Amino acid sequence: MPAMKRELHATLSAPGTPARDLPFVLEGPLADGRFELTTIVDGQRSEPRVVDAKRVRGSTWSIIIDHRSYVVDVDKRRNGAAFSVNESDGLVLLEDAAKRRLSAAAGRAGAKASGETLRAPIAGKVVKVLVAPGDVVVPGTAVVVLEAMKMENEIISERGGTVATIGKLAGQAVDIGDLLVDLK
Repeated sequence: MPAMKRELHATLSAPGTPARDLPFVLEGPLADGRFELTTIVDGQRSEPRVVDAKRVRGSTWSIIIDHRSYVVDVDKRRNGAAFSVNESDGLVLLEDAAKRRLSAAAGRAGAKASGETLRAPIAGKVVKVLVAPGDVVVPGTAVVVLEAMKMENEIISERGGTVATIGKLAGQAVDIGDLLVDLK
């Protein structure tokens, strides 16, 4: 694999925590096959951290950062990826940092969140709630996973907004029209 250096911007969100922006630079692979990760906070670059990532199977990865091991399951979504790190779930949206800066300079820094109320389109059971109160949701983000007739269905935000209310929790049954998530 040829060496690369990419400046990226990650927006991370996990249930119960506010969304976090994390700009970073990823370089590699190094001679030993690992990568270097440098985060950027308030314009200051951190010391590079060595990252060792190996695909275990399918979408499951073993990642070692600073001698700490993580098992990461990645589930590609329409506007990013859902991830499970050890026992925690969340969402990540990755963007090329230069394209993000150009959009911001042109006044198009993402779609303007306008809010919406997401209701159950089908009867079933909530499998996962992918957002928490206070999270900022961009258009196209999955917010809830419903199970109906042994199929998992993602409920996607069309307009985005800030999570004001969670109507149902994982494991709860829903009827058509029940409130799932209210975005302001």
